[in-house]
Amino acid sequence: MTKRFLAGGLAATLLTTSAVAQTGVGYPADVTVTPFVFQAIASRNPDFDRSPYLYPEGNARAGAVNENAGDVRLDGVSINGITFTQEQLRLVTGANVIIDDAVDLVRGGANFAAGYGIGADLDPWAAEGVGTTTPTNDDIVANHGNFNLTSIVATREGSGTAIYELTFAEATDTLLIFERGSSGDVLVSALDAEGRVLGSYKVRDGVNDGGAPSDYARTGITVTTYVQDGFLNQGQELGAVGLRFSQPATTFRFTSYQEPEGEGAVRFNGPDLKVLALAP
Repeated sequence: MTKRFLAGGLAATLLTTSAVAQTGVGYPADVTVTPFVFQAIASRNPDFDRSPYLYPEGNARAGAVNENAGDVRLDGVSINGITFTQEQLRLVTGANVIIDDAVDLVRGGANFAAGYGIGADLDPWAAEGVGTTTPTNDDIVANHGNFNLTSIVATREGSGTAIYELTFAEATDTLLIFERGSSGDVLVSALDAEGRVLGSYKVRDGVNDGGAPSDYARTGITVTTYVQDGFLNQGQELGAVGLRFSQPATTFRFTSYQEPEGEGAVRFNGPDLKVLALAP
């Protein structure tokens, strides 16, 4: 995996997250970043048979059908009452893992994992990505680069640093970010052609954030996720936040960090993301 330039190191990145327009790793905050609310327009396959997908023993709904199995297709978004269709959305075309130095001795890999909806591989409603605890750059592209909201790149909560970059084929000034559970912080940075940070925004989930509220808005969309046997998520509501940048970019960096649990520990709580963009 090719490693990109991280001027000033991770510490500098994490120390520049207090303002809406935040600098990144020692460079002026030429690019301001503004969060906004958007609504997802999504659909499920009415003909998909969900009856085989039952909640397991030990679950509060054991034996009941998981009605959230299968695909969830993003058909568009609404921003301030204006609808943008699939044709006006842009998918990720490139990815690069910078660092992922945690260790998961139980399920393998580090902190990153790629997953898709339980039963999504049998549902033709939308294309899906892959399920793996050791995702490659291509796997990360596969999971972000489709309209299936069950296909995500999850970040586990092991102690360590997890950073990857996502690229779009054309520059965009608007990111659309979904997070499974509204339960993970992530520092989002726009990069220039040399890989230098132009401006950043730390999306917060409102937990361990010094009293700062969550940036995520509720979507009402519940997704399930399959990575591997024994690594199943039986349903969480997606949160959503849009980020508007004062200057378009093609590449964006996503950083999360976990210190061991304890008083004052910095913990991003493992953001589980699906990222798209608006056409310029």
